[in-house]
Amino acid sequence: MLHLLRPLKEKLLTPIGNSLEHTSPNLITFWSLIPGLLAGVAWWWGGVLGLALASAFTILNGILDLLDGHLARRYGKASPLGDFLDCVVDRYTDVAILTGIAFSAYSTPMLAHLAIVAVLLVSFLGSQSQASGGGRVESGILGRAERHVLLILVPWIQMLSMHLGWFRWWLFTPVEWLMIVLAVFGHLTALFRIREGYVMLAALDKEERR
Repeated sequence: MLHLLRPLKEKLLTPIGNSLEHTSPNLITFWSLIPGLLAGVAWWWGGVLGLALASAFTILNGILDLLDGHLARRYGKASPLGDFLDCVVDRYTDVAILTGIAFSAYSTPMLAHLAIVAVLLVSFLGSQSQASGGGRVESGILGRAERHVLLILVPWIQMLSMHLGWFRWWLFTPVEWLMIVLAVFGHLTALFRIREGYVMLAALDKEERR
């Protein structure tokens, strides 16, 4: 849903983009991988510092991830290679963060595994209709932008919960609740995208038969 705020994001990124006019968007994409991987390490490390760093690295990864696309669109540097590299780096980042959570003290590996499956499925469906000759689908409740916001906020909620003496809320930690949300709403988002992709490609097939 947050992709609807793209015009606002483009406006906010303009001052940074102006100073990086001659920088390759692909270079920014590669740089975004570093905080993404470090966020996973910070989750695994844990503790107050680890959780704070996990949030901070996720913020930095998100800014760089937005910035590479902004530069590509603003200065006419968009390319199939850039789109490919962006997807690859995004998937490594997603898996690194959720794997760090799986090996952390805040979630069971099983819940993190279910979240990884849902996240990868949503991302796959987002681009598969485009690869099949249609357009990219971005519908659904929980896309990458929404996941990023949750992954930025939940470390602080987990810290607050621990400070108050509530490591778990009912049966699960706040982080485990996040994994459940990612798994459930991720699959719902996948269903939205399957439907949108099906309708789009079926219409293209119908036009080609005319």
